[in-house]
Amino acid sequence: MRRDANVIGRAVAKLRYQKGWTQADLVGKLQMLDCYMTRDILASIETQRAPVTDKHLEFLSEVFGVPVGAFFPPKPHFAGRPVGFTQDIRTRRRRRPRRPRKARGGTR
Repeated sequence: MRRDANVIGRAVAKLRYQKGWTQADLVGKLQMLDCYMTRDILASIETQRAPVTDKHLEFLSEVFGVPVGAFFPPKPHFAGRPVGFTQDIRTRRRRRPRRPRKARGGTR
């Protein structure tokens, strides 16, 4: 699995931390709602090693009391300007070409 396939793992960990719950607490609350979840599965979700199913997402939304959209990162806002123009991107300075060295006084 690609690491970017799970974009909500960090949000789950953040919401759990804000509530003051341990992973075991969250797993217990999910199991009370008949959601199959173990602490190992939750740890893999939070560290983005495992994908999140749509059912897990629904149960997490219900447990935390937030809409499903709260788990996803916000879309970037570019203030109406198109992206990709060179004036928007800082580039590193190019080095000046080296000047040829002057010949030192010596025998030819």
